[in-house]
Amino acid sequence: MKYKLLTVFIALLFISTIAILGLLKLYNSEKAERKRFSDNYTAILTDKAKQQELTFKELKTLYPKYDSIAKELSIKTKNITNIIETRYRFRDTIITKNILKKDSISEKRYFSVNAKCYSISGYVNRDTIAVSKKELNDNLITFLYKDWQHRYFFNLFRTKPFYTAKTYSECMHDTVSISKNIKIIKH
Repeated sequence: MKYKLLTVFIALLFISTIAILGLLKLYNSEKAERKRFSDNYTAILTDKAKQQELTFKELKTLYPKYDSIAKELSIKTKNITNIIETRYRFRDTIITKNILKKDSISEKRYFSVNAKCYSISGYVNRDTIAVSKKELNDNLITFLYKDWQHRYFFNLFRTKPFYTAKTYSECMHDTVSISKNIKIIKH
């Protein structure tokens, strides 16, 4: 009877230890998930360039634009590791002049051309066109993703994966090529 009571006590102690360890693991994963949600919430509300951590489902729900651009670039969403959006702004205020063929305008005329991605302003004076301001605004979206160099037998056998990047220009609706992709590893 004593041994039965002792084995029941040891079994209950073992089961309760496993249950406590399982609950502790669940608590730690929930704590990490809450921190991730809090960081994402802060980054979205403050509109800072702070890194967000999203699941594939959250990416498709919150940012469908990135998912559609990735499909357009033939990148599988499950292989994407990072998405970096960069605002590119170029402004040139150096005055450049071009001489016209005929003397058609007698007085100085100002002009301004504003489009979605660029703006140009300047003036025309007699036989000269002077451009005083050129400005280009563009959003560049960079996808870092995993790819395989060689695929064999209907993608069942692949070589070792490598990470690569594609940058998409919203104004030009084209990709900007990446000339070097260097990964630094620590010894």
